[in-house]
Amino acid sequence: MMMTEPAFKPDDTPKEIYGPDGKPKFFDDPGMDRFVAVIMNMAQEMWVQEERLIKLEGGEPTPADREAKLKEFIDRIFTPLREGA
Repeated sequence: MMMTEPAFKPDDTPKEIYGPDGKPKFFDDPGMDRFVAVIMNMAQEMWVQEERLIKLEGGEPTPADREAKLKEFIDRIFTPLREGA
């Protein structure tokens, strides 16, 4: 089996965060890394739906309003991780 490098790998990234498959590894259990990836994909989809709803409701938020709403959304998503620290 040939190992592949991640599509984007900054030069200053610590080498130890990559597993033997070349993918970033953040948890001891590889299942947790996959689980977090699933949750992040779902969060991205939720944000897309949020923006679609704003458009459908006829709203055109200012860039500052959009950034504030995005920050609030991200804070809600990551609260459980921050509480555990």
